[in-house]
Amino acid sequence: MTVIRIARLLPLLACALLALPAAGQTVVCAETTLDTFCMELLQADAPLSTAHFLNQVDAGTYDKSLLHASVRGTATYLAGGRYQAALDTPALAGSSTLTNEFKLPHLRGTVAFDIDAGQPNSATTGWHINVADNQKSFASSTSAGAVFARVLGSGLDVIDRLSRLPVQPLNDSTLAKAPMLKLDSKVTADDVVQIVRVYRYAGTVSDYLTYGLDFPPPDPNKAPTLTEVVCMETNLGEFCIKLFPEDAPKTVANFLNYVRDGDYSNSFFHRLVRGFVLQGGGYTFRDGSGLGRVPQDPPVVNEYRIPNARGTVAMAKLGNDPNSATNQFFINLTDNSAVLGPANNSGFTVFGQVVIGLDVVDGMSTVGTYDLSLALGDGGLSELPLVNPDATRSADDFIMISRAYVTQREIKEGAQTQPKTPLGNVVALGNYALQPVSEGIRIPLRINGKLYQVFVIKSDDPDPAIFQIDLIRIVELLDNGRVAANYDGRLMQIPSVRVGTDVYSDVVLELTDVRTLTFRLVSFTKI
Repeated sequence: MTVIRIARLLPLLACALLALPAAGQTVVCAETTLDTFCMELLQADAPLSTAHFLNQVDAGTYDKSLLHASVRGTATYLAGGRYQAALDTPALAGSSTLTNEFKLPHLRGTVAFDIDAGQPNSATTGWHINVADNQKSFASSTSAGAVFARVLGSGLDVIDRLSRLPVQPLNDSTLAKAPMLKLDSKVTADDVVQIVRVYRYAGTVSDYLTYGLDFPPPDPNKAPTLTEVVCMETNLGEFCIKLFPEDAPKTVANFLNYVRDGDYSNSFFHRLVRGFVLQGGGYTFRDGSGLGRVPQDPPVVNEYRIPNARGTVAMAKLGNDPNSATNQFFINLTDNSAVLGPANNSGFTVFGQVVIGLDVVDGMSTVGTYDLSLALGDGGLSELPLVNPDATRSADDFIMISRAYVTQREIKEGAQTQPKTPLGNVVALGNYALQPVSEGIRIPLRINGKLYQVFVIKSDDPDPAIFQIDLIRIVELLDNGRVAANYDGRLMQIPSVRVGTDVYSDVVLELTDVRTLTFRLVSFTKI
């Protein structure tokens, strides 16, 4: 009887195995403004489609494009590859159409080309990722294009996060379901999900499943190559800047003078324009003595050579005076090459680039801005980012630079990745770091789909496990999809938190009094 049952199962098992896509060796990664996911190309099952897709990848067609649709319903999928990442959403440059190789089922996690209804061979650049099992909706070559890839490993978590983003119509019916990083009264370029770049992964599928984006792994027998950088410690995390002395020698020397003199200690970022720049170097604040100014050395001659690409650091200066830069610098939050080029005040001198902690800078760019030019008596503070905009002014209200210093660090090339430890899920040690402040711990907390900054403080209760949220220091943040603590109405779950030199993961607190937002510590793991 057992033999007969196995015999009956063999044809079914064979059919099931035939339906599975053959494993590929070429891996392609897509870096979005939310996170990066990677896919293996199924070259044995869709040779023409994978070759077509790789041609687009190698040509840079998908770089700076838009994830333009998040569809939920009978079929659930994400769509991209058709439009540039701009609010007027121009279409990507067309390519030759592709012969449809419809063969594999549209299972969850597979990637397929889009076709026009009833036209099997109409695929060009557009593609979609099946968030759910869409076999019934995309059942034939007249309803769907060929499956040519499948998302690998933790990339499915990224796809799920992208698919849960809210949608909002952009400028035409084609973009009626564009996923948005945030929803507010005005749609700007940093609201949409941009596909920053699509590139070939350096290793195989096995390499990716073993090492993730950290490939090739470092040689344990080879000492790391260290690069001199300037690092800035802030209350929201640390970032480091690689300098370009060959391209901007006088500007670099000028910047290093301020760093080595300690002029940037206790300074703060005083200007934030989202989707443009984050600016600092001009003002200081000390509890007890209040607002001050960073001392100015003589102006430095303009040395514009390098475009103001995302993550580069450049000198601020006076209007219509190319050679007026002194102490103020700014970080480009997006590609500002066109607007800050030679036609604008002879170009703004790029003298460095953020090579460690760009995610920290991105976190800073979500802080709310306020016009305190009248309150603080300075017209340069009209776009001031405040971490804690309460009525009492103190140093922890600002994005403070506690110190800037020159050091040597190992610089990893390629996309920034999270460590493969419990800290990979963290808010701690990254953007909006969960670092102790004078009264408690600052935490980004997601409640009902919105992101807030809260301060968790120790309660007056003698029980050491009792904590409270400071009711007057709750600030709504712009949500860029980053990892944060979560509150479901009963439990507050914190992925990781640093207290002094100790780090704790999977911290869970349970609400005990809704009127005072009092919580009891339930569980945690010390790392």
